[in-house]
Amino acid sequence: MSTLDNAIQRLLNNAGVLKKSELTARQRQALEQFAQQTRLIEIIKQGRSTRYQVRHETALAGYLARQQPLTEAELPADIPNRSRNVGLHAGSKQGKSTHDAYYLLMKAWADGVIWSNGKDQLDVAAMTQQFGLAALQVGANQAWQCMRPLLLIENQALFDRCDWLENSFDGCLIYYAGQLPENLLQWLAERPRSPQLVLFPDYDGVGLSNYVRVLESIHPETRADFYWMPDWQEKLQKFGDTTVWAKTHTQFENACHKLQAIGAMDENFQQLARLSQHTGKALEQEAVWL
Repeated sequence: MSTLDNAIQRLLNNAGVLKKSELTARQRQALEQFAQQTRLIEIIKQGRSTRYQVRHETALAGYLARQQPLTEAELPADIPNRSRNVGLHAGSKQGKSTHDAYYLLMKAWADGVIWSNGKDQLDVAAMTQQFGLAALQVGANQAWQCMRPLLLIENQALFDRCDWLENSFDGCLIYYAGQLPENLLQWLAERPRSPQLVLFPDYDGVGLSNYVRVLESIHPETRADFYWMPDWQEKLQKFGDTTVWAKTHTQFENACHKLQAIGAMDENFQQLARLSQHTGKALEQEAVWL
């Protein structure tokens, strides 16, 4: 339910009147804008007090019904989250919008990269050689594990072409796009999926925030590391992007504070913070080839 719909529902449940103090700042703002547009709600100010009062209850209830085509009781229990959101809110991304399953897209960088759940096996090395990649649907309460390092990269170019990767790496590459999905992090937290998980994001606010999320959620028996590309300091100064830094520097600084708080702000991160703040630049993954 949106902020506005929630506030309207509270009004209707409270005999059509609410004091300003009973609403959040976002709810008040939403109601005031809605009142100006529709005149279905009246804002009454008396001295220092302000209250929100329904003017046309039937029309307001009708508006709310149009925003919520179905009730929870009218929906099948087993439909996907986004279909449920369409039924409840007439929008797939309102409410819980994550999917129940996630699909690992993987490549093996050595022979013997195998996932096993105790009964079945997925030979990622063989699948990579034959088909170019392997895929695994993951969800809650699964026993899948791989005894090789996992290297998560957020850029398809680096997943398509792997000549940037050191020959010494003998593990499994996993592709993700932008933000690490919450259901993937939950899956990684359930059990030790691998002895080591390495994250290779862009060196910006989004990338560092994702690394913090990994550290905060990964199973304690899995070691988590950050991938530092060769000569990243020089690359940052020469090829860094000021626009990316401007868009993500608040996230970057928040992530650095969290790394400091959990004792993960090592020398590399300290140097990255100093250089990024001094130059006003963030470094993208594609610089690995330069």
